[in-house]
Amino acid sequence: MVIYETDDSAFAASAVEALKEADIDSYTTGGRLSLGPSDPTICIHIRNDADYPRANEILIRNGAVVEPPLRLPTGWVAWAGVVLGSFLFCWLVAWLVA
Repeated sequence: MVIYETDDSAFAASAVEALKEADIDSYTTGGRLSLGPSDPTICIHIRNDADYPRANEILIRNGAVVEPPLRLPTGWVAWAGVVLGSFLFCWLVAWLVA
């Protein structure tokens, strides 16, 4: 199971070392491609899915970036989007029928 992706090979190495010290079986894949310029992407994997919560905690403690979850707009922004979308849809239908 891929648990984290990074372009920082030093972080990936230290993260896998920290995971192994916590008795979590982990490894990395990826890196710089040999054909032309590329952004190296290193994937950190764990073998046992049950280790995910502990592994995630260890990665965050070691400096992994935590992305905030995607949130839908609420309140007046959501209503304005619904009203505007409805208006545009009705306008488009009226234009196609005319």
